[in-house]
Amino acid sequence: MNDEQITTINNINHNTIDEQEDEINKLTTSSSSSTSSSPSTSYITLNNPPTQPKIPIITPPASTTTTDTTVNNYNNNNNNNNNNNNNNNNNNNKNNESILKLNIGGEIYYTTISTILSDSNSMFYLMFGTGRFNVQKGDDGTIFIDRDGRYFHYILNWLRSKFIPFIKDEAIRESVMNEAKYYQITSLIEYMQYQIASQAPPPDIEKFSQKEILKLVNLSHPNQPIQLPSANLSGLDLSGLNLKNANLRFANLEGSLLKYCNLEDANLESANLKNCDLRFSNISCCSLQRAQLQNSQLQYSSFVGSNLSDAELCDAQLQSADFQSANLQGSNLQGANLLDTNLQNAKVQGTSFSRVLNVQRAKNLKR
Repeated sequence: MNDEQITTINNINHNTIDEQEDEINKLTTSSSSSTSSSPSTSYITLNNPPTQPKIPIITPPASTTTTDTTVNNYNNNNNNNNNNNNNNNNNNNKNNESILKLNIGGEIYYTTISTILSDSNSMFYLMFGTGRFNVQKGDDGTIFIDRDGRYFHYILNWLRSKFIPFIKDEAIRESVMNEAKYYQITSLIEYMQYQIASQAPPPDIEKFSQKEILKLVNLSHPNQPIQLPSANLSGLDLSGLNLKNANLRFANLEGSLLKYCNLEDANLESANLKNCDLRFSNISCCSLQRAQLQNSQLQYSSFVGSNLSDAELCDAQLQSADFQSANLQGSNLQGANLLDTNLQNAKVQGTSFSRVLNVQRAKNLKR
């Protein structure tokens, strides 16, 4: 750098810092271009170097009163909100526990809103829980529902505890089921269906099938009659089988079909023959003491020489049956039909003929 350049630099001391920097850049650029051939070193002297910028100092507030006040106000607002929520919850609880008076077909019931709304799928929830229906109330606040009030206590008890005992009476059970369907209480319907299924008796593993009886009959021998004492043969179709000399003492044959059977000399003492169809069967010389023959179909059957002492023949159909020489002492013929029944030489001492049908049409009856 030459002397003239240095002098020029000294004359710009009073310029601004920015102007100084611009001038320096211009001069140093000129110097670089002019002295590129000589390797000498040049120095630049600044009389007034730029000052450092001042950094502002932020002083924290001397007191936190404002902050504390803000925090306190926030806490107070939260407490007020919590109190309001608690009050709202208390009001809701009071509303849920308010007493509801229902008139179900003339039967008055009292319950609470929370009970009646306990099943969200029921008709009651639509009526009282959604606000979609304008429920009309009487002057005393009673709500009338036109249903049979005799069964509503089952509905109400289910809503209260989700339990009702098994209803043994089939007619009442069906009525309660219909009410549950009307009120759309699906949980009660399913529970009652489960109860009914649970009450069904388990399969009787000791009950004989028709196939088993047929096999026994086919394998039987006249000298070795069938032995089925106390057997459960109820409801089977045994029509036309040869059961001569069979031991069926105390057997359960209720509701069985025994038409055209040969039961000659069979032991049917104390057997259950209720509601059996024994029409056209040979039951002669049979042991039928204390047998249960209520409501049985015995038309055209032969009981010649059989012992029916103390047997129950209530409401039995005995039209054209043959009881010649049979022992009917102490038997109960109440309500039986004796149209054309042959009682020749039959022992009827102590026999009950109360409400017997067509007794005057019985043949050879001597009392």
